[in-house]
Amino acid sequence: MTISQAIKSCLLEWGIDKILKVTVDNASSNNLTIKYLKRVTIGWTTNILSNDFMHVRCYAHIVNLIVCAGLKDIDDLVVKIRNAVRFVRSSPSKQLVFNQCVERLKIESKKSVCLDVATKWNSTYMMLDAAVKFDVVFMRLEETDPR
Repeated sequence: MTISQAIKSCLLEWGIDKILKVTVDNASSNNLTIKYLKRVTIGWTTNILSNDFMHVRCYAHIVNLIVCAGLKDIDDLVVKIRNAVRFVRSSPSKQLVFNQCVERLKIESKKSVCLDVATKWNSTYMMLDAAVKFDVVFMRLEETDPR
C-alpha cells in the first residue's frame, strides 16, 4: 500500500471527510500523494474549496532548509564542534573529565554539551550555543588529549 492509499484508508476509517489542508515536507513523493488525495476526495460531498488549496508545504521544514543552507558557509567549524561534542559524549569517563574541567575552570552554566540532529536546525543552534560557553574547556581537553 502506498502512503497516499494509507492516508485515504485512515481518513475513511476515522470518519474524516473534510480536508482543508495537508501539510508535508518538500519530498517529491509527497507531490504524488497530494495529487492522489485531491483526485480521490474531489467527489466527497464535504469537499472544501474543491481541494484547490490542499497542499501546504511544511514551514518548519522550509526554515530548516534555509538555515542548513546558511550553515554551509561555516560547515567546517560546525563539523569540528560536532566532533568535539561527540568525543566528550562518547563515554562516561570522557564526560566526567569534561565536567571536572568545567568545575576547575569555574565555568558557570546550567547547559551541557549536546549533539545536534540533522533535521532540526534549532538543535544545531543549541549545540553551538552550549559549545561556545565551554570553548575554554574544549581547548584544555585538546591540550591534555590531542586525539
